[in-house]
Amino acid sequence: MRLSCADYTWPLLPHGAALDLVRALGCEAVDLGFMSLRSHVRPEHAHGSVQATAGAVRERVQSRHLLVADVFAIPATDFETMSANNPDAGEQERSLDFFRDAVEFAATVGSPGITTLPGIAFDGDSFGDALTRSADGLSRRVEMAAVRGLVVSVEPHTGSLIDTPDKTLQLLDRVPGLQVTLDYAHYIYGGVSQSEADAVLPHARHLQCRPGRPGALQVRVVEDAIDWAAVVRALHLGGYQGYLALEYTWQEWLDCNRVDTVAESALLRDVLLAADAVQAPTGAASGAAG
Repeated sequence: MRLSCADYTWPLLPHGAALDLVRALGCEAVDLGFMSLRSHVRPEHAHGSVQATAGAVRERVQSRHLLVADVFAIPATDFETMSANNPDAGEQERSLDFFRDAVEFAATVGSPGITTLPGIAFDGDSFGDALTRSADGLSRRVEMAAVRGLVVSVEPHTGSLIDTPDKTLQLLDRVPGLQVTLDYAHYIYGGVSQSEADAVLPHARHLQCRPGRPGALQVRVVEDAIDWAAVVRALHLGGYQGYLALEYTWQEWLDCNRVDTVAESALLRDVLLAADAVQAPTGAASGAAG
């Protein structure tokens, strides 16, 4: 298994320092945030000069001998604004403009794909109506990204219209080519069992790994309810070719600012590497560097 780590784990540090931490953790790649008003690389600053911004980021990443595992593109700080299934046509056009920039950025930095959000159920929506608009919006994004050789995946997250495995699979059935960036903690937080969440694993392009438990989206490793050994075993059996991304975040949302993200990232890394060492074929080397 190859390890990556999110640069947005440390939003208060300069970007270079965050990348230095990613490398110090022994990861071979980084997940880059492309998130309005909160990531190191901000789409509102990059707009109009995306190639130049991406070129500078690519050089910064390569100077640390890192690859780019993923670009996580989020257009706003709430789930409604510029959502992929926003019922307002103007918001949809703004959202597609944002996604065009995200595609250009991801292609230029050398990412294999883009993670984005699936949308929500708006006031007055039935699940079917919200799902149809999401499928339409995401189909356009899948086509747009494919032109640049990128794969699009959505994160089933707390507050989204696909906060259960069944709803997630319904969306995937509606959008050919769409895959999943799977963060088990979102399902576990909402009361979904790990065995139920496993149904989505075959559709995962990318895994975001963070400890969680029912009622707590992000916890310390010693408090974790997720069986990572079982996850890694299933990935090996399924021939997974992507990254395992350490994805602790530091934000007030759902109390995700109450852990030591450096120490806990290192502890989670060790859990994943130990699980991989047990499952990997004899003589196989771990993807982590250092």
